[in-house]
Amino acid sequence: MTKKIAPLTIYIILMLHGCSNAAGIEDVLNNAKKEGKVVMLELGSVGCRPCEQMKPVMQRLSTDYKGTLEVVFIDVRRDGDSARRYGVYVIPTQVFLDKTGKEFFRHTGFFAYEEIVPVLKKAGL
Repeated sequence: MTKKIAPLTIYIILMLHGCSNAAGIEDVLNNAKKEGKVVMLELGSVGCRPCEQMKPVMQRLSTDYKGTLEVVFIDVRRDGDSARRYGVYVIPTQVFLDKTGKEFFRHTGFFAYEEIVPVLKKAGL
C-alpha cells in the first residue's frame, strides 16, 4: 500500500526549497548569502507531528518576508549530514542564520509565527 502525500504538502516542500542533500542546501545558502537574506532552516521530517504543524508557519514566513528571508526545510531522515552539521538531536529544530551565514538563534519544537517575528526583528527584518 502506497502512502499518499497531500498536494499541499508537496507544494510547501518545493516552495520552501526542501533539500535532500548537502549540495542542494549549500547552493541555497550561498544564494541567500549573495542576496543578503536571513535564512531559517527548519530541520525536521515528513510525518513528524510538530514538524507538520510548522508547515503553515513556514509558508506564512515565506510569504510575509519574501525577498528578505529564505525558509529552508531539511528532512533529517534523508539528510543526516545536515542534521550532524547543525547539531540537531531533536526535531523540529529551527536554526536562524544572519545575512553572512552565521547562526544567531536556535529553537527546538514547534515555534509559533508570533514568537519568530521578534527573532527576525533582531536580525533587522
